[in-house]
Amino acid sequence: MTFRLDAYCGLYCGACFVMIAYKQNRSDCIPNNWVSSLHDKEFKCHGCKSEIIFENCRGCNIRICAQSKNLEFCNDCSEYPCEKIKRIEKYNLAHHNVTVHSFEKIKEIGAQKWLEEQKERWLCSNCNTSFSWYEENCFKCGSELFNSNKEEDKLKNISNT
Repeated sequence: MTFRLDAYCGLYCGACFVMIAYKQNRSDCIPNNWVSSLHDKEFKCHGCKSEIIFENCRGCNIRICAQSKNLEFCNDCSEYPCEKIKRIEKYNLAHHNVTVHSFEKIKEIGAQKWLEEQKERWLCSNCNTSFSWYEENCFKCGSELFNSNKEEDKLKNISNT
């Protein structure tokens, strides 16, 4: 199975709760406030740049736009940051609110190095188990995790100083 863990919008698909649920055959990583909206959906995804895409992501305007322009990432576009990217912040979801930071890192160190850093970042520091954006504790060892909410808070504190 081939997985693409980099998304056009700067998200790391390897920490997506849908992908984690699919790869680890678990549903406890899905945030409670998403469970009802994802009911009866097949949790199968290999990333938004793959051929096997979770049904909620197939119609993503950002994905469709980037593909139509043959871009690897939105920040490669002459229109970046466009309204589609700016609209992400209006969703007020921590995992989306770090995309601007991701774009900066991708430009600075390159996509491959960023992917390596993200892979490491989304592993439990105690037992090296992958975890998703909103998990608070590792399902395997119980350790507290540095999830998207904590990352967003840290980035806000850095930008306020």
